[in-house]
Amino acid sequence: MYLTGEKQQRLDAKLRLTLPADFRHQFGERVCLVPLKDAVWGFTPEGHQAWTASYFPNGFNPRDREQDTLQRTLMRRTVTVEIDSAGRVALSKLPKDKLERLGISRDVEVLGNRDHFEVWDLDHFNELNTEDDDELDNLMFD
Repeated sequence: MYLTGEKQQRLDAKLRLTLPADFRHQFGERVCLVPLKDAVWGFTPEGHQAWTASYFPNGFNPRDREQDTLQRTLMRRTVTVEIDSAGRVALSKLPKDKLERLGISRDVEVLGNRDHFEVWDLDHFNELNTEDDDELDNLMFD
C-alpha cells in the first residue's frame, strides 16, 4: 500500500467520508480509524498491525509497564469500521469527544501518507500547511 495526494471532501450528515477512489482500491472491507494529534488516521487492518508493532521493535513485552500502557492505549483508541458498498467510512463510530477535539465537522482534507490516510478538519489543515509548498521548494532547491 502506498497512499499519496490530497483531496477536499465533505462529510455527509451522518459523518460518513467517501474514500477517494484511488484510496478505496487499496483497502478491503474494513479500515482501522485512530484519532491522533491533529487528524484521524486510517489504516488497513494489516497496516494497523504493522504500525503498532513498529513501536515494539524487539517484540511486545506485556510485563513492561510502558509497553503495556502504549499497546493498550493504541488499541482502545482504534475503531475498526466497515467500508460500505458506496466506499464510505463512518467517522461517527469514533468517540464524539475525539472528533470534537480534532475539530472535524463537515469539510475535511483527506491526504495519503504512505501507509495510511489522514482526515483533517479543512480549516485546521489549511492553517497549519499554508507555507508547505514554499518550504518544500526551499528545502529541495536552495
